[in-house]
Amino acid sequence: MQIRIGDATITRIEEMFDTSFSPNGFLVGHDPEEFARHLHWLMPNHVEPSTGNLVFSMHSWLVRTPRHTVLVDTCIGNDKDRLPRQHWHQLKNPYLDKLRAAGVAPEEVDYVMCTHLHPDHVGWNTRLDNGRWVPTFPKAKYVMGRIEFEAWKGAKNVAPIRARAFADSVLPVVEAGRATFVEDGHVIEDGFTVELAPGHSSGNAVLRLASGGRQGLFVGDVLHSPIQVLHPDWSSVACEDPLLSAASRRRVLESCCEHRALMLPAHFGAPYASYIVEEKGAFGLEWLKLHA
Repeated sequence: MQIRIGDATITRIEEMFDTSFSPNGFLVGHDPEEFARHLHWLMPNHVEPSTGNLVFSMHSWLVRTPRHTVLVDTCIGNDKDRLPRQHWHQLKNPYLDKLRAAGVAPEEVDYVMCTHLHPDHVGWNTRLDNGRWVPTFPKAKYVMGRIEFEAWKGAKNVAPIRARAFADSVLPVVEAGRATFVEDGHVIEDGFTVELAPGHSSGNAVLRLASGGRQGLFVGDVLHSPIQVLHPDWSSVACEDPLLSAASRRRVLESCCEHRALMLPAHFGAPYASYIVEEKGAFGLEWLKLHA
């Protein structure tokens, strides 16, 4: 799957699919009857027919501009202790082979963008080498929001799975001198800008790409499921501040409408990316047509 935005080429690098979350358990404040009304289009790519659970794709977005190669979010990773999520635990996934098949070796990545520091977004930041966690992308700058990192560094009573991810997938990058801490509005290169969208986490960010008169918006976990486009007030149980998350979600959707920006989330099932349309104050999806 390749997408063109101006001079940039975007490729989805798939790690795995997760169907362990039920709508009732994951979507805060959702209406089951309203959710059921949309099952005809949510199945099978966004809701698993056999279980009724949400379908989450775990993938990165590989972006190649004329100047740089950027990897947006790095999924769960191999060899990581991710219990109690057994299906995330000690993975042996050919993720790096898929990256190479897309034409990029780990040594060729210039930037790794961490939209936030949850375990399913930082895992491939590091790999296990003789018992030590080392940066997977040895020449890359790992871009992290300063607010996000400081919040995690000083956090207490963090869920063990999140604490382990911070220890094995974030701190080794920092200790290796590969991390770059940024503020709202940081420019990676001309037309590639970090924008804060807090709520899911305190320093949650999105990445805006503008090239050739077109835009793309890599929104990370501002949304998990396309049903949240229709109902932006439905946050997730993983959101630190559901109300702030909903406000950021609405602002991102409005921006996608205003700029005709292609929205590229971290977890949508096929076709993975969408334009956003607005009519009478309600949002809708205009799915990207996949050609490969």
